[in-house]
Parts: sequence; structure tokens; C-alpha cells
Amino acid sequence: MTDLPASLRMTLDEMAVADPVQVVRRKESFDGTVKLLLEMGDGQRVEAVMIPEGERITACLSSQVGCAVGCGFCATARLGFKRNLSAGEIVGQLSALERAFGRRATNVVMMGMGEPLLNRNQVFKAAGLITDPEGVGISRGRFTISTAGWLPGIRAMTSSLVSRSRTDECVLPRVNLAISLNATTDDARVRLMPLAGRYPLKEIASAAADYGRASGTQVAFSYLLLAGENESDDDAGRLAALAKHHGFKINLMDYNSVGEGFSRTTASRAEDFFVQLKRNGVDVTLRTSRGADIAAACGQLAGEGPGGSSSDG
Repeated sequence: MTDLPASLRMTLDEMAVADPVQVVRRKESFDGTVKLLLEMGDGQRVEAVMIPEGERITACLSSQVGCAVGCGFCATARLGFKRNLSAGEIVGQLSALERAFGRRATNVVMMGMGEPLLNRNQVFKAAGLITDPEGVGISRGRFTISTAGWLPGIRAMTSSLVSRSRTDECVLPRVNLAISLNATTDDARVRLMPLAGRYPLKEIASAAADYGRASGTQVAFSYLLLAGENESDDDAGRLAALAKHHGFKINLMDYNSVGEGFSRTTASRAEDFFVQLKRNGVDVTLRTSRGADIAAACGQLAGEGPGGSSSDG
């Protein structure tokens, strides 16, 4: 930037980097999904994914190197927790994806490696940069924070909106909230998601409803269908009751194998589960996995760990 004074350029060179992430590997799925293995300045690596669906192009970004939550069906959990990503590293993933894909993202989801609300200061800051019209310029209504149901973080999201003052360090824009529920009883949730399962479903639902009212958005519950675990008619009934009571949307998800002791619900059972929710008046979508052939689908991101880039070629 030769129009800036030389002294300022020297200072910026000492204080900042224009590109905080470097592409180590690019993989592309038959369905057009692109996955990048990215290296940070200290050598730590994460994965980020660009998912095209017609005119909608969704960037799935990571918030941490590894994850501390330990969900049994997720490859990232097997890495353990290494460190949080900075806001610059989060935004840098988006820039790298757009360059690699050759098009701008229309939507952003914090749904990659890590639990976003265990790094909420940096995630909130990144959300502000990405949704600021003078920043990246993604609409706030097209930015989603996805959490395993980390209750203190959900409450902090609401607190930031209600007070419009700084929560810890950063103010959160009015973005969307998605919660990985994956069970309809507390016992089942503890079994599937031991750390996040410490928080009762009733309290998670109440906190989510508070955020929905404060933000004016419809909260979504993601529900990963697992054969023999959470796919019964009783599960469908309890999930429908919860969603209707609070006005939540439900996204039914396919399980993507990561080598653990779970298996995907059959297509017919998934359809039956979907129909039961629909008949009960629930706003529900049956999602189709994308990028599974390159280990880029939900639950498969692992950086250099098991099930991730170093082991899938």
C-alpha cells in the first residue's frame, strides 16, 4: 500500500500479518465440496470446508485446534484440545476458502473443528468482522454459531444482545444459533456427549429460547440420527414436543462414520422419523451429507488426527 507513509508500513509489517493461514492441502468432493487443510503461524493445523448447494455457498469454519467436548461420534474429539483460534485465524479460513473455491461465500457456519462457545470472545469478534458491511459483509442472517449445547456460552450470547455492552471482550451481532442436541433424554445425551451432557436438556432449551427472543431469530436444533441410539418413536415424540413448545427448527442429520461404535440410521427409518416430526407440526429438514468421500462432512474434520487429512490421502 504505497499510499501509506513508510513508517506506518514498517509498523504494520512488525505488528500484523495479511494472511494468518496457509493452505497445506486442498481436496474436492464429487459433489463440489472443497476441504482445505490449513496451517497457522505456529504450525498448528485445522480444516475448513466450502459447501456449494445451488446459489448457496456455505463456508464451514473451525474455532479451535482440536476440541475438549469429547462427543463420541466426532473425529475432532479424538484429537483432544490444543488451543483456541484467534479471530484473525477464523476470518483467514474464510479468505482461504474463497480463494480456493473461486467464489464468495453466501453463508458462514461455525461448525468445523472445536466448540465455538468455549472460544466465544474470538468467535464473537470474528462474527463481527465477517458480518460488518465494512468488513467481509456477510449478512448477519446468514451467519450461524453451532454449539454442542454449552450452556454458559448460550447465556453469554443472549447477555451480549440484551445489554449491547461487552460480554467479556466482544459484542456479538444478531446471528443465528444452532444447537447439536442429538438426544431427547438427559441420560442419552450424557452417553453420547459426556461433557456437554452435564447441562440438562430443559435448561439448554430455555436458554436457547431466550436467545431466540433476544435476537429475533429461529433457533435450530441439529439432531444426528444414530441407529439404535436416538431414533425411536418415543424419541420423535419427545423431540416434537420440545420443538413445538419453543418454536425451534429441527435439522435431521446423517451420521458420517469416523471409525467409532456408531452406525447410520437407515434411509427408511430417517424418513419415518422426519414424517413423525412433520405430522406433529414441527419445522423440520432432513439434511443430506456432503463431502463425505473426502472426510469433509459433519463430524469428520480432524486436521492431522484420526479420520482427517493425514489419513485420508
